Amino acid sequence: MDNEEIKLLLVKYITREADEKEVGQVKEWINAHPENEQYFAQLYETWQNMLYLQPDVINEEKAFAKFSAATIPHVPKYRVLAVWSKVAAAVALFGLLTAVLVSHYSKNVQSTRQVFVNNGGVKKIVLSDGTTVWLNAGSKLKYNTDFNKTNRTVYLEGEAFFDIAPGSKTIPFLVNTKNYTIRDIGTKFNLKAYANDSFFETTVVKGEVAVEGNIDNNTREMNRIYVKPHQVLRIYYPSAEKYAVKQDDKELKNLNEIQVSQVDSAKMDRYDGWKDDLLVFDGNTLDEISKVLERRYNVKIIMDDAELQNIRYSGSFKSISSIDKVLNLIKGNTAINYTIAGNTINITKNNKN
Repeated sequence: MDNEEIKLLLVKYITREADEKEVGQVKEWINAHPENEQYFAQLYETWQNMLYLQPDVINEEKAFAKFSAATIPHVPKYRVLAVWSKVAAAVALFGLLTAVLVSHYSKNVQSTRQVFVNNGGVKKIVLSDGTTVWLNAGSKLKYNTDFNKTNRTVYLEGEAFFDIAPGSKTIPFLVNTKNYTIRDIGTKFNLKAYANDSFFETTVVKGEVAVEGNIDNNTREMNRIYVKPHQVLRIYYPSAEKYAVKQDDKELKNLNEIQVSQVDSAKMDRYDGWKDDLLVFDGNTLDEISKVLERRYNVKIIMDDAELQNIRYSGSFKSISSIDKVLNLIKGNTAINYTIAGNTINITKNNKN
């Protein structure tokens, strides 16, 4: 491949618009030489950092300068003569790529649509391709105005249920989150990726999805994981408690902190019932439950006792508007007390039980 072909492939790969064949070509090029791998890692890291810049403070010239300075690799003087031709080619390629990516980024920033849902709410939207998305409390969905024209890619922070409309096979539906990307192969799935949760989770109701890791400073790209109907994939972040991978899950044998489990169809509402004003807990810890309740009722829950946080509770709640009623029901089956002051709730252990 010449420089122009590499440029186009890397841009498509980094912006998640490459097909499987192009992905394979990029990976082959990256693995061909250590300098290629370093070049790509620096380029990708800078691109990801740019995505987190605030649109209202973007300065294209400064962004270009920062991008170029950050991505051009340093070559020690004693190696200059030996690798001059390679470095010259790399610098030329960086110049082309930075121009294309900065232009691509600036265009996307100016044409991005965002949908926010505050704590205490749930919102249903229909995208231009006919896909229906339910957004849970404390969630944000972003997508470009050219959605369904050149791509069907969205970015999610929080939790959403997707009912994917049929589309062209050449334009896959992709959901980007901070750590993982989900490629839709089926029709209906729930996705949970809150920043303050200790895990990433996707649950397939119908069809199939593929999950792959994003590349950053601390993680390597993971192999694609396929999640089938009535399966739940949960990936715990490194700081969370370690979980062993099942030996018979061959696709996961080289990965850590991953769980794949089968869910009975009668219990799927534990994962997607929230969109129908239903809360279902099935052996969840009070720590997990408190995060759900904070977002659902727009409150702050204080629970400092580690032993209390690990108490498990099972129960379901339908259309309960008051968190006081929810906590009172939980209190009837667990050893807790609670007090409410405004929107702050303090949960303590009831040692009398």
